[in-house]
Amino acid sequence: MEKYMLIFHGGMDGQSPELMQEQMGKWMAWIEKLSSTNQYLGGEPLLPGGKLVKGNKTVTDGPYTEGAEVVGGYFIVSAKDMDEAVQIAKECPDLEYGTSVQVREVMKIDM
Repeated sequence: MEKYMLIFHGGMDGQSPELMQEQMGKWMAWIEKLSSTNQYLGGEPLLPGGKLVKGNKTVTDGPYTEGAEVVGGYFIVSAKDMDEAVQIAKECPDLEYGTSVQVREVMKIDM
């Protein structure tokens, strides 16, 4: 099994509190499903804002990107290959609300 990072772009800004609560229940059910098969290894939602460090170590407020590009959080999952990781990503509860999921294999580094 390999490790993959699922990076969630976008979100449900502007939705009603009731819909947000319903979606949170779907996320928790998804995490429970992945945990029951030992595929969920961890993850966290991210708060908006932050700092951007670039170039000559300049630090600015940011990142400033379009709403659909904002990284809202991530999961680390275990999957046999990229195809299986993509299948896991296709179960993201927020896809119907415009969220996209970037799937990246985590590089193994021997120390």
